[in-house]
Amino acid sequence: MKRFWLVIAGIIALAGCATPSLTNSEMVTLVEQFIADEELERDHTVNAFRLDSYAELSHEYLILRSSPRRYYLVKLVPRCSEIGFGPGILLHRRFGNTLSEGTDFIYTPDTLPFRCYINKIYPLTREQHDGLTDQIKSKIEVKELELKEQQLEDEEAAKS
Repeated sequence: MKRFWLVIAGIIALAGCATPSLTNSEMVTLVEQFIADEELERDHTVNAFRLDSYAELSHEYLILRSSPRRYYLVKLVPRCSEIGFGPGILLHRRFGNTLSEGTDFIYTPDTLPFRCYINKIYPLTREQHDGLTDQIKSKIEVKELELKEQQLEDEEAAKS
């Protein structure tokens, strides 16, 4: 019985590995294309910024949500792969409740003194935020379909 549960756990673990996601370069390309298509304009400084939540898109891009429901697409330099592994982010602001390009940075508690400086800030409307997340979801769904098709082809080839 113990062996049975080990086999089931192994199958579940392998299925989790097969879950498709976008690579960092695919996500960066998608986000930069979105910026160009939407003709987003940078905002060098955001006043009255209070971090509510964030979403990591890639090692270079985050979406920061500020109260009350304002979204900002932020580009970081250098690339910050540590954010995906940390328990959360810390935001260092030079001036109180203002978020500024170039001087303010993001880091995780585990990576201090490594800093990811805010290079660009793009304010997003609710519609733009939803549009970007929809594009990401549809791209992941396409990868998922491609993965399933490849698995079916591999199964058919194994049967032959």
